[in-house]
Amino acid sequence: MQKAILQLQGATCTSCSIGIEHMGRRIKGVDHIEVDRGTGEIHMEYDGNPATVEKIQGFVRAIGYDATLREEQPLSQG
Repeated sequence: MQKAILQLQGATCTSCSIGIEHMGRRIKGVDHIEVDRGTGEIHMEYDGNPATVEKIQGFVRAIGYDATLREEQPLSQG
């Protein structure tokens, strides 16, 4: 598993955040996803496949916003 942080532009309402989290959980390879409206970030844990992050970005674009990969790191085992 890996962690990723995406910078979210434009989606500041609660329903947008809930929608992104709900759809993100349905994407194969996503283990955990959380939108932090205060910082404008999407925090996710996923299978390490770049296509998984691209699917999240594609969904965010489809609802009219943008999400840019800011940081990616492996989860520590332990």
